Amino acid sequence: MRADSDAKPVLGFIGLGRMGQRMARNLARSGFELNLYNRTRAVAEEIAEATGAHVRGTPAGVAGMSDVVITMLADSKIVDEIYRRRDGVLNGIRPGAVAVDMGTTDPEVIRALAESVRGYGATFVDACVSGSVAFAENATLTVMVGGAAADVNRIEPVLRSMATHIFHVGPVGAGATLKLAVNTVIYGLCVALSEGLVLAERAGIRRAVAYEVFAASAVAAPFVHYRRAEFERPGEKPVAFRLELAKRDMDLILSLAESVDAPMPQGRVNRAVLAAAIAAGFADQDVSATAEFLRKEGRGMPQGQMSATG
Repeated sequence: MRADSDAKPVLGFIGLGRMGQRMARNLARSGFELNLYNRTRAVAEEIAEATGAHVRGTPAGVAGMSDVVITMLADSKIVDEIYRRRDGVLNGIRPGAVAVDMGTTDPEVIRALAESVRGYGATFVDACVSGSVAFAENATLTVMVGGAAADVNRIEPVLRSMATHIFHVGPVGAGATLKLAVNTVIYGLCVALSEGLVLAERAGIRRAVAYEVFAASAVAAPFVHYRRAEFERPGEKPVAFRLELAKRDMDLILSLAESVDAPMPQGRVNRAVLAAAIAAGFADQDVSATAEFLRKEGRGMPQGQMSATG
């Protein structure tokens, strides 16, 4: 970190997708100096022009100029590659820096990366986020953090610029693990909400009326509220989270469940539904398109046609 302990750390941010770009903008608004890298450079340049951030040509270039290096990437394979490739984070990270992964990443990958980072004299924290694009926009995310208490304390001001709820849940890997547990419930809600909505429609109740009742009932979790437009008017809003990525998360969840011998009967069914929707051509649509899949492709589908093994 900088010699002046009162100075804000310089941040690196790698991965400027729908969530990441909003998180990076909030960090800039909070006065942090930013170094950016994104596979599509134009996205990083647009943010840099608006915020005064610096665009770097490689992940190593970001790490070499930053006290805290944040990744917000699509999947575990990409995270691992961004660290380990020839021009990756490990080839630039500085002794004393903190590496922070904020995506949905396999806990085993997290622990392996933490060990590699320690070999360069740096430390690692997994600070996984829960919340939609709107939560990222408004800096109201929930963050589940795994890491040593001293490292978590060092990055807390950074996290506070993106989130309203921050939980230190255990050692490195615990944040990623709890994020998968949270997503288990989210995808259960998604499939159940889709089924309930289609059931009401088939029985003659207008979709908007059914959803109004859902939103005022015992099932009205935040997910039900912030995904309302997508479920009521499919296809009108930009895709917030692709169905294919939801299936990827369920694969991670069930892999974790197998490794710790946790029963997941509903999780297996939910993965099977998502897999069937992808096979029917819904992979690039929003996860809420699970309801559209059931409306269109699921019509007349016999019970048990979708194997619970996925």
